[in-house]
Amino acid sequence: MDTQRVNSYGIVGSIYANYIIQSMALIVLMQFSGDISKQLNTDLVGLGFVASGIGIGKILLMFVGGLLSDKFGRKPFIYIGMTCYAIFFIGMTFCTNINIAFCLAIVVGAGNSFLDTGSMPALTECFPGSAGSASVLIKAFISIGSLILPFIVTFFYKNQLWYGWAFIGFTTYLIINGLCLLPKKFPHKDTAIKGNEGSESYFIGKPNFQFEGILLIIMGFTTTATFVIIWQWLPAIAIKGVNMSDIEAKQLISYYSSASIISVFVTAYVVKRFLKPVYCIIILPTLSALVLILFYFDVSPLMCLITAIGMGFTAAGGVLQLTLVVMQQMFPTRKGLAVGCMYTLSGLSFFIIPQVVPKLAEIDVSYAILTDFSMAFLSAVLGLIVYTRFTKVIDMQKI
Repeated sequence: MDTQRVNSYGIVGSIYANYIIQSMALIVLMQFSGDISKQLNTDLVGLGFVASGIGIGKILLMFVGGLLSDKFGRKPFIYIGMTCYAIFFIGMTFCTNINIAFCLAIVVGAGNSFLDTGSMPALTECFPGSAGSASVLIKAFISIGSLILPFIVTFFYKNQLWYGWAFIGFTTYLIINGLCLLPKKFPHKDTAIKGNEGSESYFIGKPNFQFEGILLIIMGFTTTATFVIIWQWLPAIAIKGVNMSDIEAKQLISYYSSASIISVFVTAYVVKRFLKPVYCIIILPTLSALVLILFYFDVSPLMCLITAIGMGFTAAGGVLQLTLVVMQQMFPTRKGLAVGCMYTLSGLSFFIIPQVVPKLAEIDVSYAILTDFSMAFLSAVLGLIVYTRFTKVIDMQKI
């Protein structure tokens, strides 16, 4: 029996299980907003202040987590991330001070960073021959967590149960998953992504981190911004631009999310069977740009629906993860650094976009659409430049 193969499936299963709980942790404060606001003696604005700590913790420690993950290996940082989540859930259950709650949010943001910088490289090291598919599938488990949590919240509210039992349940889930992961032996942290011939020696030149590495890191911002603008602001654009009703506008995100989940599995299959990730980071942003430019010239109810489905499929189906895979292919001994840098820029987009897009939309909703188009177009251009460098330093027949 191939023991390492069995370990790989066990490790990846635990990683995917962690991402279900990770996606819940990022939105759980707002889902249980009524109970938590009362416990902290604050309102939604105060709860928003608490939630902002998640982003701070994530951005501050993502880069450091990546460097340390490359130095000490993946497993310790997955456990540090899981521990941070457990501290958050238990701490929030009994916390009554808003400032302490803010600190707990920073802790869970740090946990997000450590979990990413340990898990993302580990996925490619467990399945070096299927790195693209393994990485893209994380999006599916993130979506599963986001879909399950509202049902949990509804169950607790309908049965008038204390929300703390849910948080204790999440902590128990983490403990069980941690115990399952404990005996697993991880692959070596310098395991390179293998080519289609099973060979690791696919280099024909030396990649330049100061050039293509920087371009890929910038793509961490542009690819994230492309889907964040539509994900956060499409309902507002539909209401303001075409006078769509509030209910209909919010339903657009359901179409967007459904298309995203379908896209994850389609993309994983296509990357496994037909296209290399380096092609996908050009094709998918190009398709997003095409959808957005059509939307720009025809802001109508039908185009709002088409844009929701089109952007869910092309922008939210794993472009960021595929960009990360390309970077890990080019810099196989710096996979943790790749995650740290790229996801730091990705996190920055969540801060910058909400500052810019609402102001543009107030002037004219078409400006918000044009901004999104520029992000998608820039992603495609950067992807094309990276591709030209990729073909010069890597044998395309072996990757």
